Amino acid sequence: MNTKRRVAPSVLEMVVLFAVLLSLAGCGSEQESGLTPTPVPSTTAPTPLPTLSLDETSAKAFEVTNFDAVHSPVTGDANKYLILGNVPVSKPAADLPPELAVFLGRWEGYSYAPPVKKERKVVLVVQEITAQGGKAVTWSGTNLQYPDVIAEIHFRVVPGDTPSIEFQFTWPKVNTEINTFTYDRETGLLQGSSDNSMSGPYELSQDQSFYVYKDYAQYLAGKRIYSKTYQNSELQRYGNGYLLYLPEGYEDDPEKTWPLIFFLHGYGDRGDNVFLLAKASPFMFIREKGPLPFIIAAPLLNAFEGYLSFPEAYMDGVLAEIQVNYRVDAKRIYVTGLSMGGEATYRFAVYQPATFAAIAPLSAYVDSETLSTIGRIKDLPVWAIHGADDTIIPLAEAQQPVDALKAAGGNIKFTVLAGHDHDTWTDTYSDPAFYNWLLQYQRP
Repeated sequence: MNTKRRVAPSVLEMVVLFAVLLSLAGCGSEQESGLTPTPVPSTTAPTPLPTLSLDETSAKAFEVTNFDAVHSPVTGDANKYLILGNVPVSKPAADLPPELAVFLGRWEGYSYAPPVKKERKVVLVVQEITAQGGKAVTWSGTNLQYPDVIAEIHFRVVPGDTPSIEFQFTWPKVNTEINTFTYDRETGLLQGSSDNSMSGPYELSQDQSFYVYKDYAQYLAGKRIYSKTYQNSELQRYGNGYLLYLPEGYEDDPEKTWPLIFFLHGYGDRGDNVFLLAKASPFMFIREKGPLPFIIAAPLLNAFEGYLSFPEAYMDGVLAEIQVNYRVDAKRIYVTGLSMGGEATYRFAVYQPATFAAIAPLSAYVDSETLSTIGRIKDLPVWAIHGADDTIIPLAEAQQPVDALKAAGGNIKFTVLAGHDHDTWTDTYSDPAFYNWLLQYQRP
């Protein structure tokens, strides 16, 4: 005979039964009272979003294979483009915090790293961003027409009350550095910093004013600025050629002669690209403001031969060729230059003291030999200009030729620009007063 035994419920069954009864009882009371049940807070913390490591960030070269796809044209000028103006920017996700969404878009500005603040310009387009990281493109250089960095960036987001984006960047032939950008709510600027003191700090805005020309030679020719090669083959050992400006009206009267500005560039522009000389030079006035009543000639110095300054034979040969090929007023020849070119300005004048009507050395120094013979130009009008905060050529070094000329009874005007570092040329060559000063002098 089968005997059925009653089995006692397990502890688990009892717990489940008790929970069901409580649930049913609760439902009845809520329905009767019309109250909404109070949710029970979860004791499980949300899963934190992963944070990228610096090793997961990168900045790799970005090759511009389609100019028009990357830059946006400026209305009314088929040759002028907004840098990175066509790089696409994603719309922020609906759940993206506003403090991160503000990073999206196109930013531009300068590096304020010494010794020449604002010499390096930067365009940064933040294309995508999430709580973890995102993607951007950057365009950077001391001459944006010829950038030395075009890179695609993958950055990480560093969370906090004021979040930032951060990425590793390796400059050509330089160690890897870490760049960090933070949005400043008060100024609306993107503030950047670097662990490399030569690269930052940066300050970027969304003003959209940095441009590039699809055909730079064509653009300059439209301003009557031309690239020229030497007819004298002996000069080619020193450089590829020179940049030339012919004033408006030059072709109208074949008998008229014109004053000449002979410009000598700085150390950083040595090489084989003569178009670099259109930036930090009197050509900048013509590009940005309008015509000048001078012929302007600027020889390019070769970097490959290791020249540390302009040889006298080179300056002498180029000046002679300019005088043969163009209608130069021999009584109104002026020399100006910056930094290395400023030193050469003093030296060329001492070498040919009877040739020039006036000289203007900027951010310049002189060597001991030139200093010892500087009395040869005591009758030549000189306007020396220097930055008060110049750390490349300290003010005390610029003072030496000034004091020596004054002691010799020279005619020298010395202007120290407060708040300026090595860059005195941007303000000087943009000022009409500089050119008016030159024009008041001519050789007897």
